[in-house]
Amino acid sequence: MPDLDLPPPRSLPDGARDTALLRLRAGFDTPRPRHLPLKAGAAIVALATATTLVVQAVDRHDSAVSPGQERSEVPELPLPIAAEHYELREGTAPEGAAQRCHAGSTGLPPFEQWTPIATTSLYRVDLTAFKTATGTVFCETTPSSVTVSSPQTDPGVLTLSFSTATGSMAGFAGTDSRPFVLRDRPDATGREAVTARSGRVFLAPAGFVADAVAAQPEVAGSGELVQRTELSPPVRSTPVIDRPVPPQDRTGPEGRRLGECLAGTSKAVPDPSAWRAGQIARLTATESVQLAHYEDLLLLCHQNGAVSISDLKRADAREPAGSVWFGNTLRGVQMFYDFVESTPGSASTSSTVALIAEVTDPRVATVTATITGGPDVTVRPVAGSVVVPGLALNHTGQTEVTITARDAGGTVLDEVRRNL
Repeated sequence: MPDLDLPPPRSLPDGARDTALLRLRAGFDTPRPRHLPLKAGAAIVALATATTLVVQAVDRHDSAVSPGQERSEVPELPLPIAAEHYELREGTAPEGAAQRCHAGSTGLPPFEQWTPIATTSLYRVDLTAFKTATGTVFCETTPSSVTVSSPQTDPGVLTLSFSTATGSMAGFAGTDSRPFVLRDRPDATGREAVTARSGRVFLAPAGFVADAVAAQPEVAGSGELVQRTELSPPVRSTPVIDRPVPPQDRTGPEGRRLGECLAGTSKAVPDPSAWRAGQIARLTATESVQLAHYEDLLLLCHQNGAVSISDLKRADAREPAGSVWFGNTLRGVQMFYDFVESTPGSASTSSTVALIAEVTDPRVATVTATITGGPDVTVRPVAGSVVVPGLALNHTGQTEVTITARDAGGTVLDEVRRNL
């Protein structure tokens, strides 16, 4: 057989892999069980005083390319878009936020003189930047608490100026106009938070607690340097409970398990005592999930301790637990489970789905999921929610499921069709 005149084999540039992994991980609460190391042909680390800038110069070109051959520029994947993760509203603040923030602080000008720069919102946590006569004030509000920074002056460089126990971070973006993410430096899984920018201010609301943070800007092409700026997080500002919410039960089986989960998780959960425990759903012999509800949020606490939160009010939000879906009497998420390794040492995969939903109509007595070629699965609501397990994907094409809610007499109240 004649030899084919093929070009030398080339591997994917490290920068593309790094950014692709970063994007895949964005918003994921459960660390990946296995990661492939990224190779770097060369690295240069430059240290500066105050804020530390780490410049990683990666040899992205294949050494097999002979002299005289052109090396083509490989485009990088863009960073996640902040609007896909947060609600971003420029020039406005939630109603009453300025009053709450002023009341939770000392020595600041009257709130009537505050001008909102921007607000980002996630999981009922609002993070707002205000312009005041004494400087920029960052303020986080939850349904029950308020956390306020002292007035801050823009130093002209990328600076982390505000952090909270709920995992909000904010500061000044400096002169670099590129999007960037905040990364937990000691965390080998690449945990990060997407930042939303408004002018010189950046905001990242809720869920990102880290003691050592690096900012990594977007890289457009494989020829650019990958820059990571090490930031020094300030001491977390102290929250003030200004609108107390009655604590939910933590003595029953569900409440006790939820309390243990929230106490043991590293994920920052807003107003933890206010979450109402839902049902405990046994999915397999070794896998179960504890549900919890607060406002329009659904929390899933997995048996391995991982926690995910879904916003059942935002249809367009990207949800770690799965795609949000809505009906007239139900709203919920889909969740893959029962992951197995196809071959020893390979990544785990799953083709089994559970539908997890909050029941919004008290007339619902049963919920049935129907997949063509598979058995119907019928469940009854428990503690205001339903978990429909054991839905298998159709590997030959799209898998459509019909979700039917009925009252006690069998009358159909709601029917939702969606692809798994």
